[in-house]
Amino acid sequence: MKRRTLVTGLLSTPLFAYLPPLNAANQQIELVGTLVNMPRNELQPWIVKQIRDGRLRKPELIKALLSAGVSHIEPRPVGFKYHAVLMVDAVRRMSLEAEGIANWIPILWNVDYFKHSQARSRNISDWHLENARSELPTLAEAPAFYTQGMRSRTWLQADTAITRLARSGSMHQVFELMLEWAVRDFHSIGHKAILLAGVWRSLEYSGWQDIETILRGTSYALLADGNVSADQEDGWWVKDYPENLLFSEKITEVAFIPGSKPSDTEALVDVMRKRDSRYCSEFAVERIAKGMNIQALWDAVFLTAADSVMNRPNIPMLHCITVSHALHSLWQRTSNPAMRRVIPLQAISYVVQMKRQRPSGGWNDMNVLALRPEAKASSDNGAQFDALGDSIGYAPDDARALIQAYPLDSDWWKLKQQLNTWLLYKSNRAHDFKYGAAVLETMEWLSSEWRTPYLAACSRLLMGSNMPDSVEGQQIETWLGGAFS
Repeated sequence: MKRRTLVTGLLSTPLFAYLPPLNAANQQIELVGTLVNMPRNELQPWIVKQIRDGRLRKPELIKALLSAGVSHIEPRPVGFKYHAVLMVDAVRRMSLEAEGIANWIPILWNVDYFKHSQARSRNISDWHLENARSELPTLAEAPAFYTQGMRSRTWLQADTAITRLARSGSMHQVFELMLEWAVRDFHSIGHKAILLAGVWRSLEYSGWQDIETILRGTSYALLADGNVSADQEDGWWVKDYPENLLFSEKITEVAFIPGSKPSDTEALVDVMRKRDSRYCSEFAVERIAKGMNIQALWDAVFLTAADSVMNRPNIPMLHCITVSHALHSLWQRTSNPAMRRVIPLQAISYVVQMKRQRPSGGWNDMNVLALRPEAKASSDNGAQFDALGDSIGYAPDDARALIQAYPLDSDWWKLKQQLNTWLLYKSNRAHDFKYGAAVLETMEWLSSEWRTPYLAACSRLLMGSNMPDSVEGQQIETWLGGAFS
């Protein structure tokens, strides 16, 4: 089915579904316990019934998925089975962009995937996050304790410190303390940045109450090293951060003044396609000294990430999209001047390093800068969407050409809703959700002249109308079609 009529509108949802529940803390504990202990074949139907009866709200379920995931799925490494945690914020964003009952599809998919991942973790090690210690540092000591524990890789010290900080309610201080450990290394191909960005944004949505387990589990994951042996500690995943810290000291406040020149972006994209990460970071800093601003730098990062996906369309390479998106999300939220300067350089390094370190799959030798818009006025969005839906996943050249011809400046919202709908119904891997949600949001962070090339290049791994529906996409009408009528 290419076009869908969805049950739409907030008025179709009972008002009590939006009211805060009584005894929220106890209910949250019970919900997490249900996610962890209920058998997989019973959990999704139980969740559906709670939704139909108006007893379960999205913020509660999002927070519970995070808490259950970080405490019952071992983050060694931060990937594979841990994607049940890494995808939570992506499904949240996709859900909030959707209308009607379709907005529950990605969350229900995530619920089932959590049980799948929990079983995988149990089969490997039966790991779970241990209870918090009773002896904690003082609130004044906790920040230094946390940093020392993370630097020395002493989990007990870091854990007692983050426990104290979680109980303090000073969440912005906690974020700034955790930030360095999400951006300083690329172990597990950059998933640490995705983790912290996703956790933090989910908590911005669901609230800061009762999040001690989430912060403790996230910190434990940030200590993961991908099982790298001691003699490999100078690998590509750690070498760029010290260099980029030094380079970043040359970036002045002028770089953060709004405005960008396409020529600056084009020059940096060209360098990132050809040179190594050190050269690219140094080139960016030199260009900034001559007047390039940070927006032009981010445009180049996003375009080069899309270029990598278009030329080598595989799962490792799509992380150029998801990690650059996560790094930008973290950059938006930090007030630390050092982090504001170094994160964009880390984003450059990551995209360049991934292309060099993951060479399998050949290279298509296309250039994202060649995908300039060729929009023509058209009032028939339906025909355009049908043609695009047919081509995505099956005829990538046609998909790129159709996007080049689409009037993004005037009709982006309509196209975004259609792309999001296909993602909702068709996504059937954690990477489908993470990638699609990252692409759609990054579009709105780009300078307007680069949105068409970016989306055209990224279309290679999006979802189209001819792809099969997921189980959740097939069942959503049966599950919730009459729930809110």
